[in-house]
Amino acid sequence: MYPINRADDPDVWSRLVDSDDAIVTQVDDGKLDEDGTGTFPTSSSSALAVMDAMLGLLDVHHGTDVLEIGTGTGYNAALIAERAAPGHVTTIEMDEKIARHARTVLARTGLPVTVVTGDGALGYAENAPYERVICTASALRVPYAWVEQTRPGGKIVLPLVAGFDECQAFACLTVGDDGTARGRCHGSTGFMRLRNQRNDRALWRVYSPESAAYYDEEPDGVQITTTQIYHPEPFADFETGFAFGARLPDWVTGLRADGIMLLSHYASGSWATIVPGTDVHKVYHQGPRHLWDELEATYRWWIGTGQPDHTRFGLIVTPEGQTFWLDTPDQVISSVQQPAA
Repeated sequence: MYPINRADDPDVWSRLVDSDDAIVTQVDDGKLDEDGTGTFPTSSSSALAVMDAMLGLLDVHHGTDVLEIGTGTGYNAALIAERAAPGHVTTIEMDEKIARHARTVLARTGLPVTVVTGDGALGYAENAPYERVICTASALRVPYAWVEQTRPGGKIVLPLVAGFDECQAFACLTVGDDGTARGRCHGSTGFMRLRNQRNDRALWRVYSPESAAYYDEEPDGVQITTTQIYHPEPFADFETGFAFGARLPDWVTGLRADGIMLLSHYASGSWATIVPGTDVHKVYHQGPRHLWDELEATYRWWIGTGQPDHTRFGLIVTPEGQTFWLDTPDQVISSVQQPAA
């Protein structure tokens, strides 16, 4: 990626700003190469249609107090504040430079917005409780702080990562009197991850025909088995990937261009690498969980439940953890604990 400077390319800059497309506004957390280029997008201004969809789910009215996680340019916060006034909007941004810029441009609007520099996963208790919380970065888990800081009956809207191949859908949750948040998934999307949820760690080893270990037994406990089944569907289709991710939380996965499938579950120290063949496929795996067996079981579950799309999934967030369910809350398909404080 290369930067576009307003002073150097005013016409290109204006076309981008006036377009309906998403615009990357920072890469590599601001740590650019010497020539100003970068690789990994770390902040952006969402497409207008995406902002509109999220604000529709958020359902902000006059006088609503709102917390936004992920300030970015401040444009979305301004849209919220226009709808919420005379309610107050608090927006929190982890990157100090981005927050400083947003604070400056929002001050010019005169809208009731407080820009805070800090970790959005912690919310902002000083201005709580809120009637609405919106996150403009994707999350693997809904931080319970957001639930704690939302009034009963209030809403939380965020892009939720089901975990498999970065498939994301909007989650719209309502906070109850019992301190839980419940809701369903709506619409596919794609957002950059919350910074404190970006540290996915993979354990797998990559085997290829050029690797000697591709043919030989491993000496350190790696098991080698074979299968006649190969399931690339979760990597090729959003609905399949979201369903698999909801049932297999906390996995890190990948599919290489040569078809080699990579599965990893860091908490249990388990991984699997599947190398496709013509009729028989090699499975290398290690750890207490046999991830390939779990993937096969999930494929059978997916077929048996009618290949559910993302709208059939819902979520419950409690002080103890996060639970995915299918169709109704009593059909729990996976649970994960809240991270330790």
